[in-house]
Amino acid sequence: MERIVLGYDGSPAAVSALNWTAARAVQGQTSVDVVLVVSPLFEERATERQRLGKAEALLLERVPGLDVAVHRLEGGVTDTIARTSDNADLVVVGLNPGHPIRAAAGGWMPLRLSTRSEAPVCMIPVGWRHTDDPVTVGVGSDGSSDAALDFAAAEARRGSTDLRLVHSWLMPSPALDASTIVAVTPEEVIEDNWQVLEGAAQRVLIQHPNLPVQSELVRDSRSAALLRFDGRSSLIVIGTHRRGVLVGSLLGSVGQEMLWRAECPICVVPPRLRAGATSAAARPGARAGR
Repeated sequence: MERIVLGYDGSPAAVSALNWTAARAVQGQTSVDVVLVVSPLFEERATERQRLGKAEALLLERVPGLDVAVHRLEGGVTDTIARTSDNADLVVVGLNPGHPIRAAAGGWMPLRLSTRSEAPVCMIPVGWRHTDDPVTVGVGSDGSSDAALDFAAAEARRGSTDLRLVHSWLMPSPALDASTIVAVTPEEVIEDNWQVLEGAAQRVLIQHPNLPVQSELVRDSRSAALLRFDGRSSLIVIGTHRRGVLVGSLLGSVGQEMLWRAECPICVVPPRLRAGATSAAARPGARAGR
């Protein structure tokens, strides 16, 4: 059974995260832990119990018989949810896309959580609506996206939709070799990057031979390449080095640039998935390939 930890505070973003969780729970055997994190300096227990009760009622209304537990915990939001998710398969939180300065002032909690959680963290934007669009995953050339690729393939199979592989490239600067400038042609660079995509597609098809797979090679930065498909994806999946999201420091990372412009859910997958995480996601049957 898949275990989901849902961060919930009653906000519109949290309601979207709850709706996404309910839609997912309909697809297979799932248990949900609803976690409300509060400051130990303030006590509004009646209001907090009401919020948790409403979340539980909404989940049970959407998915009768769902295994739901509610938790009121004290502490910092990021650390508390990360600790609660130690044995989880998935963490789900709401997301308020908007101006990056506003988001930074809020502490970038979803992004910070994604660098601390041992489980994949799915961030659901306000106003989320279900679509049958492909699951899109960013494919790197350094192995950092392998776990994200496996997770995305399982998600596409679970949702009976296509998997879209996106790999970005830019022309490298000419290398200085002694007294000779070594330059590569665009054709050589394109061929090398197509090889990365083909390797990723083969990895997927070995595990999911009937899964429809699309490959997209985009000449652009990583974040810009993925954002091209933001409005045409049911989910965007990215990997992490644990040095911030993908490459670079937390601030200024690919993940941060994507989050404040997100139109669809984004999931950040750690380098190593907990045993059984992808198999739980892929449990429902896949549709036949094209």
